[in-house]
Amino acid sequence: MTVHFICTGNSYRSRLAETYLNSKKINNIKAISSGINPDQTISWIALRIIQNNKLSSYLLASCQQTTGKLLKEGDFTVFMEEEHYEFCKNLGFSSNNYEIWGIHDILPEISEEEKIKQSDKTFVEIKNKVDKLVSRIN
Repeated sequence: MTVHFICTGNSYRSRLAETYLNSKKINNIKAISSGINPDQTISWIALRIIQNNKLSSYLLASCQQTTGKLLKEGDFTVFMEEEHYEFCKNLGFSSNNYEIWGIHDILPEISEEEKIKQSDKTFVEIKNKVDKLVSRIN
């Protein structure tokens, strides 16, 4: 089974979820991720978390654009926010195998210290949601 995580830039939330799920090395489950408006590189806040949690070997190098073709690769799709789901419906997404997690992006105007605090909380939330998802689909 392939779980596809989708966010805006594919540089933070979806990458953390993908990397964390793949690090669990669960037979027959792999994660992919993409963004509806992908960034050029992964964000420093995501890299910090990935390095601190020793997940670097599960990180793909580049950000991916969400496409209709890529949507078909996922057996189960996780949208970080409603807007990502709406975007994908316009690409022809019509599966019933999805969830919208309501995990918001970090605002760019906050301090770096606040970004670190918020990203740590976001990662805990993502890990908990990934673990619950795995227990349901595995």
